[in-house]
Amino acid sequence: MAARATDDTAPVKTGYIYRMKSLINVRLDAERLRKVARLREKGIPLSDVVREAIDARYGEITARDDGSTAGDILAGILTRYPDPPGLPRSYDVHDATAARRAIRTRTRRRNRA
Repeated sequence: MAARATDDTAPVKTGYIYRMKSLINVRLDAERLRKVARLREKGIPLSDVVREAIDARYGEITARDDGSTAGDILAGILTRYPDPPGLPRSYDVHDATAARRAIRTRTRRRNRA
């Protein structure tokens, strides 16, 4: 695709822009725009900031992929978010047989007389 100049514009190679798959467009609120302006004033390239943020976040999620079993993950969740005190339970939620029995009892169709 050849670039053409119009009367008041410089040639733009839009074909190149649309073929790029690594271009990212991000919407920023006023506070972040202020921060971006400050970073630019300090000569810090935004592309470096974005790359570092991606690498840091990726490092966080891959660190969690440590081969933990479902039981380990569930135990961690239950530790972080325990049941509220005094929650009425008619069975031990950690006993699969008791839980299965309670679920069957609650979901069983009742005879309609």
